[in-house]
Parts: sequence; C-alpha cells; structure tokens
Amino acid sequence: MQERRTAAPAILAITALLVTGLAAAPATSAAEPNAARCRLPAATDDLGSGFPVDDQALPAVGTLRAAMVFVDFADHPAPRGSLRGAEANLRSGVEYLEDLSGGELDIEVTGSDTWVRMPEPSTSYPFDRGLSYEDHVRYIGDAVEAADDGFDFSNTDVVWVVATEEAENISFSPTTNHLDVTADGNHLTHAVTFGYDQWRWGGLVLAHETGHTLGLPDLYLFEAPPDDPTNWHAAVGGWDLMGLISGQAPEYFAWQRWQLGWLEDRQVVCAPARGSTTATLVPVEESTTTARPSDDATLVLPLSATRAVVVENRQAIGYDREILTPGALVHTVDTSVRTGRGPIRVVDATPGSPDGLDDAPFWPGTSWTEPSTGAVLTFERARGDDLRVTVDPS
Repeated sequence: MQERRTAAPAILAITALLVTGLAAAPATSAAEPNAARCRLPAATDDLGSGFPVDDQALPAVGTLRAAMVFVDFADHPAPRGSLRGAEANLRSGVEYLEDLSGGELDIEVTGSDTWVRMPEPSTSYPFDRGLSYEDHVRYIGDAVEAADDGFDFSNTDVVWVVATEEAENISFSPTTNHLDVTADGNHLTHAVTFGYDQWRWGGLVLAHETGHTLGLPDLYLFEAPPDDPTNWHAAVGGWDLMGLISGQAPEYFAWQRWQLGWLEDRQVVCAPARGSTTATLVPVEESTTTARPSDDATLVLPLSATRAVVVENRQAIGYDREILTPGALVHTVDTSVRTGRGPIRVVDATPGSPDGLDDAPFWPGTSWTEPSTGAVLTFERARGDDLRVTVDPS
C-alpha cells in the first residue's frame, strides 16, 4: 500500500501521447525491432503502469541501499533475542526482488544491531485510528532520530522501519515516497514501515511495499465493484504481488518487469495494427533469469494511446509454483488509470467459474477475440513450457 500524502489502512494485505507506428506492417514472427512503440506513456501524476515510471520512484537497476531500523516501545518492549527472527521474517522479500530482476537490482541492507527504543509509546502513533501523512512522517522521523547516534544514514536510499511483533497496534505496512527527513546530511525521501501484518505476510510484504518505492502501483482495488462489494481483487486476482500478497501467483507481470528495466525491448513482441504476428513466449518466471534472457517474454497489442492487450506465459515454476492453471495470461494495461483503480485487468478465460481469476489463463488450443478491434489471439503449445501466440487482426 503506497501513500502519497495520506496513509490509509491496507486492504487485504495487501499526458497521454499518441502511440506511433501503428500503421500497416507485414507479418512478423520475432520481436519487432522497435518494441519501444509499445511503451505506453504514463498518463497519470502518480504511480501507474506507463513509461517512464513516475519520477517519485527510485531506480530499479543498480544498487538499492536500504537502512533497516528495528524499533520497540516503552509500552511494548521487544523480547530478548527477537531481533534475528524479525530480520529473517523479511529476508525473503529482498531475495524475491533480486531474483526477479535477474541480477539487475542489488539490495544492500544495513540493519540496526539492536532494537531502537522509540521516544513515544506505540499508542501515540495512530496506525489503528487512521494514519495521516504527517503522523507517518513523524513515526519515521522518530525512528531515524532514535537510531541516528549508532547508525549512518548518509548513503541510504530507502528506510525500512520494522516494529516489534509485540506492538500489534502498529498494524499495517504503508509506504511513502514523499518523506522529508534529513539524517547525516542525507535528505531521505523513501520509507516503508512494517507493522503487525508483516508477521502474516512475511517477506513478500517487503517486496510489495518496496515495489512502490520503485514506481509500481497497487493492483488491488481501493474500491470493490458495486456488484461484488467485497472483491477488492477483481482486477488481477492473485496474479501479481502488487495485487494480492498471498496470491497463488506472486511473480510480477512481464509488463512491470519491462517498466522496471528488467526486461529488454528485444524480449517484447510489439504487434502491428495490420498483419499477423506470432511470438513464442517463454514462461515469465524465467524471462528475467540468466537462463533465457534473450527469448520473447511478452506480446503487446496496442489499442490506443494509453491502452494495450498484453499476453504472457505463466507456469507453475518459481514463485508461481502453486498456480492452479498454467497457460497464456491475457490482461489489459491502461496507463491513464491510477494506482488502486485497476490499471491492469486480467481477462478471464473461464468467466463464472468458482475459482474466480485463479483459472484465468487460456489453454493451448483456445483463442480469444479482443472486443474493441476484433483481433483474434490464438494460443498453441510450443516446445517444453513455451507457448506460441498468434495475433490476427480482423
């Protein structure tokens, strides 16, 4: 959950430029030489799904230097010997981000070697009563100031404040990309505070919230559909960590890997408006690893200046090993839609099934017609776990 100027409780945790080059083109069977045509431009002033990511984001390529400050309170002191467990609980989130980046992102974590006592009791920070931007910054500032005598923040990119498990009223884990705190001559601008929900979600909450600092939006819905008022996951279900942390398929979408610079243009097949296009897609779980970094990872069919259909291959491997249905996952991207409003929406191959979007992928041997253009997408099996996708314009 990312906050801009206010932080609200997490839910289940949980411009426009004309796209050029959509004229007639011959049939292709490999990545278009100018896949950058499909880089839909950002069309919001907040975290979103366009290119480039919002200027509030930290770089996702290179070294990210994180300061992990473990805090306790006079009314909730941390038990002796509990610091190691708190660090271990979040460690897998660092591994997730480094794994998915394929080595593009290196996270250097410096942690406080003791619990840092906060200057006020936990109840003075109103996480459970409606946390404002000002209260959130006060909490982070207090943690930084309390740790500063024994901690060097001079090279820190992002601050991670980790509360003791004893403080249940520090209830959820919001992010701010608009921090305004200075320590050791460094103006700190990005922070995540980990509350009691970290003990439920583990390290993936770190990967979700740090994803916001890298520029990714929330893919769950801030407001559920009127006809399904408790389904905050109607947009993408459990298909991406930025949607449902506990979902069956927490791997980032290929589109988001491309946004972050973890996929190269040569791995993106950009379908022209006319002419048949075929791509053989490797599993997205392997697309940013050293095993297959040069193969096609996703197919993009632009629909307008801000909208596109995206196809990727999801298999029961990597962080997706528990998915219910592997296959071709089709989704739409709209860069004019803000975080939490559904900038990415999965197309359900089995609408009305009791499994919701968990069985959304299209099986080999099936097809789908894009309703606004009439383009027909056909899905076939290729070698191993690869899938062949063909787009035939109407």
